[in-house]
Amino acid sequence: MSRFIKRRHPEYAENVGHWDFLEATYRGGRAWFEDHIFHYIKEGDAEFKDRLARAYRFNHTREIVDLLNKYIFRSPIARNTKDADRVVQAFWKNATLSGLNVDQYMKLLANRSSVFGRVWVFVDNNRRDGALTISEDAKTRFYSYFVKPQDAMDMGFTETGDLNWILVREYHRNDEDPLRADGKVEERFRLWTRDSWHLFKVNKQKRGSGQAVLLDEAMHNLGQVPCFALDHMLGERKYVSDAMIADTAYLDRAVANYLSNLDAIIQDQTFSQLAMPAQNLMPGEDDYVKLLEMGTKRIFLFNGEGGGVPMYISPDVKQAEIIVGVINKIISEIYHSVGMAGERTKQDNAVGIDNSSGVAKAYDFERLNSLLVSKAESLDRAENQLVHLILLWAGKSRADDEADLVRYPRDFDTRGLYDEFDIAERLARVEAPDVVRREQMKDVVDKLFPALSKDLVAEIERELKDWPPTAEGMIETMQAGAGAAARGAGQDQLPRNAEEQNRQGQVTRNTADAGS
Repeated sequence: MSRFIKRRHPEYAENVGHWDFLEATYRGGRAWFEDHIFHYIKEGDAEFKDRLARAYRFNHTREIVDLLNKYIFRSPIARNTKDADRVVQAFWKNATLSGLNVDQYMKLLANRSSVFGRVWVFVDNNRRDGALTISEDAKTRFYSYFVKPQDAMDMGFTETGDLNWILVREYHRNDEDPLRADGKVEERFRLWTRDSWHLFKVNKQKRGSGQAVLLDEAMHNLGQVPCFALDHMLGERKYVSDAMIADTAYLDRAVANYLSNLDAIIQDQTFSQLAMPAQNLMPGEDDYVKLLEMGTKRIFLFNGEGGGVPMYISPDVKQAEIIVGVINKIISEIYHSVGMAGERTKQDNAVGIDNSSGVAKAYDFERLNSLLVSKAESLDRAENQLVHLILLWAGKSRADDEADLVRYPRDFDTRGLYDEFDIAERLARVEAPDVVRREQMKDVVDKLFPALSKDLVAEIERELKDWPPTAEGMIETMQAGAGAAARGAGQDQLPRNAEEQNRQGQVTRNTADAGS
């Protein structure tokens, strides 16, 4: 068991450093600069320490990840609460141990999957009685949590590609008793299989080897491992998946280093260095002490026998111009790579919208829209898998032919509900084919009622087959309506006797005579 815990899956060793870098670059903070700002040639340790203290950056990595989340969750997610089981509705209200609802939890999962490329999502409950399945119980609570790829140590798959087992690392702190607990954080390892789970820890020995100790175990008998992989983009890779910031994080680091180099140039340009003949500066003299008290801390000396005079020197301004141009180019590539060029201008990072052509913006929008659709499909699949695991834990299941309870948007354009009605009106004016108008009306219904029950959806689809009505059908409907109105009016105005009926006829004849 100790050897098994130390074992790693084939692609873990070559990716764990990459995952740590992506996480650190997204998180940022002052500690990030100590590991990712580099020495440049001919720089001393003291100068590098001062430059490191002045280092700064705008976190473009976090910016593009957070912008993607804002676009994804701009429209509400359609959840079919009418057809959802009671345990699923309870989970949607309280999805995690910290009390996040499902909307907040899915935003967090979307963010983490963009950073790492893949996270492992687990579903568990607060029952530890060893029951085969968890029935509906007021004390039973279902919750979910995710595991970073650095903590998914190893895993195995069946011949059909299903997850067979997975070993995850957990961190536990002994803090139950505020006075007697030591407060140390220790690593624990949990092995999940298709029927059970087992919790271990490794006690280290003097020679560096360790002995695995079983702390707890239980049977769940679900027939599958209660977790799944949430990828940034749907794919077929078993162990890893490409992150959204897999390339942009390294570009972001290059920008931070160039900005630090630019800061050094500005410092040297502002505080120019003194160069003077060595013959006029002798240690121990008052002039020597006074010169050291000047704004510069270093003095370049040269042989002044040829008549040289003291002067101030500074770096060439063109060096700073080159660095600024490279920084702007890299920033532009960061946002172009994900279709967010409109968030940053080509010339100045501080100026708002890009001034590129409409065609270029259209291509950027299509790139971003494709990214959003792919991300929405991944989140759609993940949340419906959550529903499946919740029902599995509760001893229930959904039929294979039943529609999914959760639906994420598939179109992220700026066309709203009023635009759809305008399009419908224009299609009617040009006498568009009925099949075109029916398909367009489906979009109207989707935007009007995004979370209809399956019965209502079926009824609407049946009625849409006879829509739009034909001209003959409209005439018949109008005639039927007019006849019903006439019959109703006739019943209200029937004459009470023959004399009144005769009087009405006289009035009619007199009116006709007057008109003639």
